[in-house]
Amino acid sequence: MSKTAVSGIAGVLPSCGQDARDPSGLDPRLNAYRDDLADERLRGRVTAARYVAGQPARVVVGRAPVRAEPMPQAETATFYHYGEELRVFDTTDGYAWCQSLFDRYVGYVELSYVSLDPAPATTHFVAAAGCYAYKSPDLRSTVTDFLPRHSAVAVVETGLLTRGTEYARLDNAIYVPLGCLSEQPTRSSDIVSAAALYLDCPYLWGGRSFLGIDCSGLVQAAFRETGVSVLRDTDMQRDSIGKPVSIGDKGQLRRGDLIYLPGHVMIHAGDGDVIHADGATMRVRRDNLAGLMGARGLEFAGFVVRRP
Repeated sequence: MSKTAVSGIAGVLPSCGQDARDPSGLDPRLNAYRDDLADERLRGRVTAARYVAGQPARVVVGRAPVRAEPMPQAETATFYHYGEELRVFDTTDGYAWCQSLFDRYVGYVELSYVSLDPAPATTHFVAAAGCYAYKSPDLRSTVTDFLPRHSAVAVVETGLLTRGTEYARLDNAIYVPLGCLSEQPTRSSDIVSAAALYLDCPYLWGGRSFLGIDCSGLVQAAFRETGVSVLRDTDMQRDSIGKPVSIGDKGQLRRGDLIYLPGHVMIHAGDGDVIHADGATMRVRRDNLAGLMGARGLEFAGFVVRRP
């Protein structure tokens, strides 16, 4: 599950993931199996000492780091977000080994970040870039968390007014501004408009939110804005989104094309520009593609283009 950088072009534009399949042919980032334990659905496909169906759970913190190993120093592969539904296969030494129902990503999260209790029905979604959660319905009270855009929440009380601002109490007794929520997920017209919402956000390895995002996380977030779920890492996206197209030169690119090179992905924004989460300058940028290629010694022959 390691997302190690690869050589060549990825040395110029840092990697956002690489192929992690093992000899079984199953990607361990998307399939829950270990020598001692595996998802019941994989019985007959992988060998394990025992198989379990997994327990329904949900994420109860804004951003839960997902690690390849159950230890705090292990690399963060991605993040699960507040309200994300999970299947938990094991809970040992303060960690839950689980899989997201949103994008199928498997990993370890701190057990305190998930709830194994039956999940309440979602009533609203975070519609702003994100919103802070408070200990009481007052912006001057203690901030308890930050909920990323699209977080699914269960509102149990509204009409809580403090100095003209209305707050909503969530099922776990935290309060968020009602104006940051919507009863339906927010939508953008296309992935370029959606990606532009994150311009100048900081780059964060494994990040998927306004507080920090990486290149494949930006693509995933952009598609989510259009109501489409896609996989998490660059190699997964390169092999599954849309269809590959043969491009002879930059002039044949269309708005919304995905441009993959080893360990990196960019979204063609039209007018010769791309939007990408750039690990070199550590922020989400809109760049002229020709200028970027010239400055970093990139060759068009090294690109893979996918057209959604």
